[in-house]
Amino acid sequence: MRRSLRIVVCVFSASVLPSALSAKTVTVNCNSGMTVSNALKELRPTEENSIRVIGICHEEVDIENFAQLSIIGIGAGSARAVMKGAADTPVFWIVGSHVQLTNLIIDGGQFGVMCREFSVCRFSGNTVENTTGNAVALDSADATFSGDVIQNNQNYGLIMTASRARLSHVTVKGTTAGPWGPGDGIDVSSGSTVTVEQLAVRNNQGNGVNVNANSHLGNRPWAGPFIVSNNSGGGITIREQSSGDLGGATVSNNTGAAGVVIVSNSEATFWGGGTFTGNDPLDVFCGPLNGIAAAPQLANIGSTNCPNTF
Repeated sequence: MRRSLRIVVCVFSASVLPSALSAKTVTVNCNSGMTVSNALKELRPTEENSIRVIGICHEEVDIENFAQLSIIGIGAGSARAVMKGAADTPVFWIVGSHVQLTNLIIDGGQFGVMCREFSVCRFSGNTVENTTGNAVALDSADATFSGDVIQNNQNYGLIMTASRARLSHVTVKGTTAGPWGPGDGIDVSSGSTVTVEQLAVRNNQGNGVNVNANSHLGNRPWAGPFIVSNNSGGGITIREQSSGDLGGATVSNNTGAAGVVIVSNSEATFWGGGTFTGNDPLDVFCGPLNGIAAAPQLANIGSTNCPNTF
């Protein structure tokens, strides 16, 4: 009995082994007429898959129900892989999937990346630029960003709705107003949460960071600097029952509104210190509808109308 049992176990193990090792990697050279979309059709969404991208691709990529997919740009500098989109279609539309985007230039498109419907999107070393709608949109999704640059887009650089994100070594700059938005660098809305682990938001036409509708922003200053500067619509706005842990941040040289605006039953805390100077017209503003700044005396604040609240 022991001997035949061992034989059965070995046969069963051998039968499941190919499935366990079914990860697949394909290379797409867009300069040779290949497309990422065609490559996706050859993959099994339930398995682990990787697509290596070479050259300049002109396409819309629709990703739905992939369990684990990586799209990796091959090349460096001016030879990096480029995903180019048309003005009225997204470059990446991701639904119900786990997707890693790495080392890509995502250029143009109505959306650079739309990540939605409980997807998990991981970004690393990408540049997202020149979109006509929103550069990166998260809608009921989770995302991590590491070393990404979001630049020169219209409406919003990063817009979050009922989502979570971690931003590590990220830059958001040069967003301009458009038909969908005022040119905010980052908009955090509808119960979203964003965790900052080194972030620069600068030179946007609208607000640097807008936290609204019961959302939260938390800065982890030990991970690196959080800098919000030279935005034309103000630095950081916290409103509509939202909150922000701003300790350790540097908010300077923003115009059009205060460096930090706290209004409509919202609060910001400054327990970790930070520098909030050189903004016009105020550095930290507490609005009449229960805008509360906790421990502002622990930070370097140039001008404020907020009381010293603990």
